[in-house]
Amino acid sequence: MNSIWNKNLSLLKERFPHLYQLLEADLSTAVETAMMSDSDGSGDFGPEFSCGWKLVRARSGDWTAEPSLHSRYDPVKEAGRLAESLLQELESDSTVPVFMGFGLGYGVQALTRRMQAQDHRSPAGLVLVEPDVGCLAAALWSVDFESVFNLERFALLVGASHQSVLGVLESFGLNKCHIIWNKAHTCHQQPYFDGLQTLIQRNLEKDDINGRTLEKFGRLWLRNSCRNLHFLAECDAVARYENVGWNLDACVVGAGPSLDMILPHLAAIKERSLVIAVDTALRSCLRVGVEPDFVVLSDPQYWNARHLSGLSAPQTTLVTEVAAYPAVFRFPCREIVLCSSLYPVGRFFSTRGLDKGDLGAGGSVATSAWGLARLCGCHRIFLAAVDLSFPGKRTHARGSTFEEKTHLSSTRLNPSQQSQTAALFSAATTFKTSYSGQPVLTDQRMELYAWWFESKVAAHPEVKTYSLTPESLSIPGIGHFPLDEFLAQPPRLQQREEFDGRQETARASFQKKLDQVTAQFRSARMDLQEGLHQLYKTARRGMGLCRDTLALQDGPTFEAAYGRVSSQLAAIDHSLLSSSFHDAASLAFPTQKQLEKLYAETSFSPNPWRASLEKSRILYQKLLAALAEYNQFLD
Repeated sequence: MNSIWNKNLSLLKERFPHLYQLLEADLSTAVETAMMSDSDGSGDFGPEFSCGWKLVRARSGDWTAEPSLHSRYDPVKEAGRLAESLLQELESDSTVPVFMGFGLGYGVQALTRRMQAQDHRSPAGLVLVEPDVGCLAAALWSVDFESVFNLERFALLVGASHQSVLGVLESFGLNKCHIIWNKAHTCHQQPYFDGLQTLIQRNLEKDDINGRTLEKFGRLWLRNSCRNLHFLAECDAVARYENVGWNLDACVVGAGPSLDMILPHLAAIKERSLVIAVDTALRSCLRVGVEPDFVVLSDPQYWNARHLSGLSAPQTTLVTEVAAYPAVFRFPCREIVLCSSLYPVGRFFSTRGLDKGDLGAGGSVATSAWGLARLCGCHRIFLAAVDLSFPGKRTHARGSTFEEKTHLSSTRLNPSQQSQTAALFSAATTFKTSYSGQPVLTDQRMELYAWWFESKVAAHPEVKTYSLTPESLSIPGIGHFPLDEFLAQPPRLQQREEFDGRQETARASFQKKLDQVTAQFRSARMDLQEGLHQLYKTARRGMGLCRDTLALQDGPTFEAAYGRVSSQLAAIDHSLLSSSFHDAASLAFPTQKQLEKLYAETSFSPNPWRASLEKSRILYQKLLAALAEYNQFLD
């Protein structure tokens, strides 16, 4: 074995001892097998590895490989040009290069050496992804990786699942990752890398959707949360259901078009499992005389509250969160329990001893309902009418709030069919495959929800998830379970009675500690109000500094004042951003896009120092107005 191989193995063992143990046997086998294909281990041709790479000498004397991974003339020089190009593309020192496949490693080596040579700083991080152990063996046999293994933040992912890779990228910050795709370095495992690219793209789209949603609904979330804060003390936590349904299955009932086929069997389904309905499906469930065990409502918008309007379900537990539209808390039901909020105000109280239990977030209320079923400890979860598509080119089940609204607002010139068609084709529709193997129409938004189900099912293999409706969009990892087979199972009436008994016990336990919870809530609320007051004072001080300095005329006096004030403003900005109350107040703050739009519409001074102060003044004005409104909501 050559010295580079031995050195790299030693570095791998020292840096990633657990990974080394997992790969040691496979790496050794890969190299030993490759060496058997090499006649003498020298000359112009080297070993051939199991991944299909045949090492050959470049004209420079360095190793390259066939098929063409690197230059046949000088792979080191080629990698140097690549590294220089990448350094220009990296947006800042916080950007993390991610190599999807890296060949023999010349590009990785060149980039890390150049980044370390710049003021002797290490990059913010580095991620290498390679699904084939044989390719890693070829790289470690050919190129010295010392500069790579010595990095402070370095992740080496070999044979990792898509979800594992995504988890690592999210730990670095997906938006901070600069992903490098080189077709020559990915073609040996093209399906793997194609799937990974799709997954990353969906996550980036999700972040973009979340940003736009924040701009549109941030004020609503803030207002609702402040109005409903007292329910954090009055309502128990969904966490009390953890594992209490371990001996039961769960059925998540959605409001897709296939619900019409499920409703006649819903009473029998309830005898055999817990029934967890999404808010949009409750009206249909009650119409056939079945009260779900749970109904889940997680969207804070007014129209979601309308799904419960005029209904009553005395045997149903409503699971919602503190940012829900206030009318939701007037729903007549068995009990209202809260899950942890997805929004900053509720998250602040979670850190103050009022955590309610996380159900996860996937954009659709059905994903929260699945999270509730998993929390209950159900080992089998059945999806019914969670279509994530438009079977028969229909958008909702008959009689749903959405469909009834289109009929009520229908006019001669704007018939209900027009509204339904608009909903059908509003988000880049495309044909996919249903569980029955037939093409079914879906859209970009629902594909994102389907990906969430796929990722969560993969992350929790102990929970088996099935679909009872063959018309639904087929989701990888979720199989079809025929409805007649489900109904052929014996009723689980005794297990359901035991579950109801555990619910009553948990409810009584919460009543006993109600005074303690109320005291925690009052203390947290006082902390929040005081923290917002401090943020207001800090922003007002920055506003005053900007105003007083801008009042000076251009010249030496202004320049001297700017020199003093700029450091003070930097300290104020740091104080605002590092405050423990910053996240709790973030919904009130303008987003980066909103500020950029405002700056673009404003005429600033040609003096760059004065223009900088004018921008800061606008920012502080917005912060002060937002914090004042926040306090109004709290009061």
